Amino acid sequence: MKTKINNLGEGFEIFKNKNYNLINIDKQKCIKNSKAIIIFFVLIISILCLILEIYKIKYFKKEIKNLDRINISLNHEIGLLFSYINNIKNESCIYQLLKPKDVKDKKKVRIGKKGDGGYVLLNDFKNIKFAYSFGIDGEISFDKELSEKNIDIFMYDHTIDNICESNSKFHWKKIGLTGKKEINTNLKTIKELIKENGHIQEKDMILKMDIEGYEWETFLYMSFDILRQFKYILVEFHFFDGCKSIYSKILKKLNKNHQIFHLHCNNCGKLINFDGYNICDSLEVSYVIREGNTFIKYNENNSINDIYYKNCDYRPDYNHWLKIYQTL
Repeated sequence: MKTKINNLGEGFEIFKNKNYNLINIDKQKCIKNSKAIIIFFVLIISILCLILEIYKIKYFKKEIKNLDRINISLNHEIGLLFSYINNIKNESCIYQLLKPKDVKDKKKVRIGKKGDGGYVLLNDFKNIKFAYSFGIDGEISFDKELSEKNIDIFMYDHTIDNICESNSKFHWKKIGLTGKKEINTNLKTIKELIKENGHIQEKDMILKMDIEGYEWETFLYMSFDILRQFKYILVEFHFFDGCKSIYSKILKKLNKNHQIFHLHCNNCGKLINFDGYNICDSLEVSYVIREGNTFIKYNENNSINDIYYKNCDYRPDYNHWLKIYQTL
């Protein structure tokens, strides 16, 4: 049955209420649709964020692995670098550059007097015909005893007029030793002297040098070919508190083809500091050529009897400092 409308106002009210209901229904539908759309977009965004996070996790895992590999590689390189630096440091350490070793199956012998002027060699004089002796002054006990082994001694010292004694094995000249070739002086290089004596092709010679500091310059300019001509190199190093970098370079050079088998502190000198280490500023060193020899760990007990004698009787002996050379 249709509703009867009594007047216009009542009809308007009914119309208005119906429209309000329709509007409310549309609003509710719109809100529902908006909520659905928002939920949909939130869901889509969440899924995208989740996908992005998964991708980021995979990416960062991959990057972490790469970083781990880089870190391992860097640590390896850093380790090699520090190892290299430590090797350089150890190789440059004065105790390593002057580290003695024993020579297998060969004993040490002292040639010359018991004191300043005597030198230590090995009991191996096979094939040795010539010796060069630089720095004579008035002390020839070494040269004299060596000449008794049928070895010709070529003796040089420009600071004296003549030697105090002579024999058929002595070949004396008032000439000094220098590293570089000099003009119009009484100094010559060892290469010049070897050539003058006709010894260019000789091997297994002996070199003895006590020339008050000029040994550094001489060895600096001496070629490896000349050094290899000498089976033994006996040298007294002076003034270690001088140019340390050059001295280290020279000691490395000598170590290339020769090995130290004997050290002795000359107590006419003093103890000095060399890169934080106490050493003798006058050190007698005996080298033997590496070729043909086998070297073993140094044993101080093999070198005590008839080897060690103080250079100066009234001064303290510094040879206890040599133990550090033997143990490092």
